[in-house]
Order: sequence, then C-alpha cells, then structure tokens
Amino acid sequence: MYLDHNASTPVHPRVLELYLKVSQEVAANPSSLHRPGRRAQGILEQARERIGHCLQLPAKEILFTGGATEGNNIALFGAVRAMASLHGTPIRMLASAAEHPAVLGALRLLQQEGHPLRLLPLDRHGRVQSSALGEALAEEVPTVLALQWANNETGAIQDFSPWLETTRSDLHLHVDAVQGFGKLPWPAFFQEAPTFVGSGHKFRGPKGFGFLRVADFAFLQPMIGGGGQQGGLRPGTESPAGALATALALELAFEEQASFERQSAATAQAFLKALEQAGVSFESNHPPLGEGLPNTLNLSFPGIDGRKLLPACDAEDLALSSGSACASGSAQASPVLLASGVSEALARASLRISFGWQQGPEEGRAAGRTLTKILQRIYQN
Repeated sequence: MYLDHNASTPVHPRVLELYLKVSQEVAANPSSLHRPGRRAQGILEQARERIGHCLQLPAKEILFTGGATEGNNIALFGAVRAMASLHGTPIRMLASAAEHPAVLGALRLLQQEGHPLRLLPLDRHGRVQSSALGEALAEEVPTVLALQWANNETGAIQDFSPWLETTRSDLHLHVDAVQGFGKLPWPAFFQEAPTFVGSGHKFRGPKGFGFLRVADFAFLQPMIGGGGQQGGLRPGTESPAGALATALALELAFEEQASFERQSAATAQAFLKALEQAGVSFESNHPPLGEGLPNTLNLSFPGIDGRKLLPACDAEDLALSSGSACASGSAQASPVLLASGVSEALARASLRISFGWQQGPEEGRAAGRTLTKILQRIYQN
C-alpha cells in the first residue's frame, strides 16, 4: 500500500497518454526555425498558456524547469545575486528549518558567498512563528525571504500574513509551493510573490518537469549560461511533451482539488480512528485535522526504536516515509521535527503518512490496521 504521495505520485493515465503522444509526434527542437521546430515551440507556448491560466498569471511569466530543485536554485541564486549587485551589499536571507533541502541547500551555498542567513523559529507543527517573521521583516534591510506553502513532513500550512502586511521594494519573496498544488485552494495573493515553483510529479505529472514563476517585476541574475532560451534564466532545450503533460496534470489537480481535499481528509480520519480503536499510543506532529494538508499525517510512537520502524513497515508492504533519514546505517532525526520542539527520541520514531488521489477511507482503515500489527510486534520484541 503506497502512502508516500508527498514524495511522488503515480502519473495520471491521461497525462501519460499525452506525454507519450507528444514525445512520438514532436521530435524537433523548439528553437529550430523550420516548421517542425515552430510546431514544437507552439506546444511549449500552449503549455505555458494553460499553466498561466490555472495560476491566473501571464503566460510569459512561466518558465519550464527540470523540477522544483532547479527552480528553487534559479530563483534564490538569481534573486540574492541580483540584489547584491543592485545594493552593493550582502543580502540578508530569511527562511526556516522547515524548508525543503532544495531551498536550504541553495541558501547555505549563498551563505558561503557572504550573505547572512537567519532561520526563523517554528511552532509545534513546523510553521514559522508569525511574530518572529513580523519582527524580522520590520528590519528594513535588503532581504530575500524563502517560505514554503505547505510542509512536506508535517503538512503545516505557512502563514504569509506578516509578508502581506509589508510593502517594501527591497524584499523578495520566494515560495516553494510544491506541496500545495491539488491539495489546497490556490491563494490569489501568490500573484504578488516574485517567484514560486511547482513540480509535476507531486500532482500526478511526469518526473523531471516543473515550472518557475518569474514575475515581470522580479529581478533575477542568470546563474547558468547557454543558448538564451526562456529569457536566459533557464537556457537549454525545453521538452514540449514534458511541458504539456505538466500543464494537463496541473489542470486536473485544480479541477479535482476540492473533492481530493474531502476524500483525503476522510481517509486520514479513518486511518487515525483505526489506530485509536486498537489502543495505539502516538503523538501527532501534524496540525489539527482541517488546518494542514488534508492528506498528510505525521505521528511519533513513544518507546519505539526508530531504526526498526520503517524497515518493519516496508516488510509488510506499507510504503511510507519516516521522520528520520538513514545515513551510514544509523537513523538521523528529522531537522523539521527537532526544530518544531519534538524530542530526538520521538523524532527518530516518527512516520509521515501521505495519502493519494485514488485512496479513500477503506484504504485508510486497512493501512491503520496494518500499522497497528507492525507496532504491536515491535513493542513485543
């Protein structure tokens, strides 16, 4: 039973069919000037238009990328270096320990270039404390702020109100919006964010394709050189098939968002009820149901050896993610959970459960019963 949809989703059959069709029928390079090349370029522009329509943005502000990691790096390196050139000073960077490694990794590299990085404190569920964010933004220094829409581990939804209340020309907001697409209603205020990213495989698109919004008013310095495609910000040959498949996946995700939100919330509730009825002891690291991603649970199990938890689940064909990562044979506690105040022992003994589009309460109950058996066996040993 696959319960790791925050990591990646199965490709939607219609999306796969379209991807294969365009791959087979459109062989030309979109930069070529002959008729097949112009056809390939036309498909790219169609995909751009369709994504822009979903996001209520001009098509020209959509750049195609190889995924969110690339998009995050283009946006963050581009914004920090451009602002540093403009202001002639190191740029303060604000983020949190809850950000994805694709964001934190880029910020750490920029920190080595001399730009100060400040990680804001989190609440119990992985949200940046609004008061701390507001106080940081009150300091009028050139700033790049990197915040995720929703956390991939706890499902916590970020509070952007302190940023919305700030009007400054020397503040660049970059949003890692990956986890929200298809799960949450699209917030209109993201139209005011200079940059944000999406990744197709998080909402049933093909892996290796994503998009980056770069607003007309955004100021980015290119981080790589090439043939000048996409305004020089992401040079390289684009994939018409990947772009159009990602656009279709996004359209389907928007169409089905409300029904998925209801279904996955019911599935999560059924999963928790199965654990509770069996008397399983656990602590919730996710926000209260209805306040976070509807498909995401993060649970800690007191007294469990975290090194045994994930392998035991895998042995029972329960595919989910652990709050700990395996490195050199030893479990490392999740930095997100630790920064949220979870003890190291509980962080090691944590699981993230993320349900998908084709799963309902029946699957939630079955998964809960399976996990109960696994836990009882571990406790007995």
